[in-house]
Amino acid sequence: MASEGLAKRVKDPAGKIKGEEYSKDRKVPPSAKHVKGLRSLLLAIGTPLLLGSIDAFFNGPNQPFYTDLQKPFWNPPGWLFGLAWSLLYPTMGLASWLVWAEGGWVKQKPALGLYIVQLVLNLLWPYTFFGQHNILLALVDIVALDFVLAACVQAFSKANHVAGNLMKPYLAWVLFATALNFSLWTLNKSA
Repeated sequence: MASEGLAKRVKDPAGKIKGEEYSKDRKVPPSAKHVKGLRSLLLAIGTPLLLGSIDAFFNGPNQPFYTDLQKPFWNPPGWLFGLAWSLLYPTMGLASWLVWAEGGWVKQKPALGLYIVQLVLNLLWPYTFFGQHNILLALVDIVALDFVLAACVQAFSKANHVAGNLMKPYLAWVLFATALNFSLWTLNKSA
């Protein structure tokens, strides 16, 4: 009986499966899964990178408001911010894809929901800081981001330990940015 089942799946010389037609119950061929997985991976990586790039283009540090601020001695050079985000956005996208691959929205709704909330908070920060010139509101935003991001890292770690680890450099950078935002606020709140 087992050999009969195997016989149904034997391919003829033309590469067609003999004796059995594809049905909706049949599993998707591995090549089709690979293409779907590659598309979802590119979407996961590209989305935060594209949104972050657009946000930086319209709300970047190359404006008199930022250059005129008093800065702490440990303020990094401007080019470092662009480099850091160019690495962090794709990494966080990859982490989100790894979590999504562990069951999609059905199984990973809380973790992926936290990811979306932190991404929104992340994208709001340049608008409040550079766009609105509101250092205090930006500080409130980034402190909220710290908490949501920490919860996201924990949720990602439970779903996929690699995804959780990929988010840790991002969390470290945001904590550094929080300290910098606080320093900028204290140095410039009278201005």
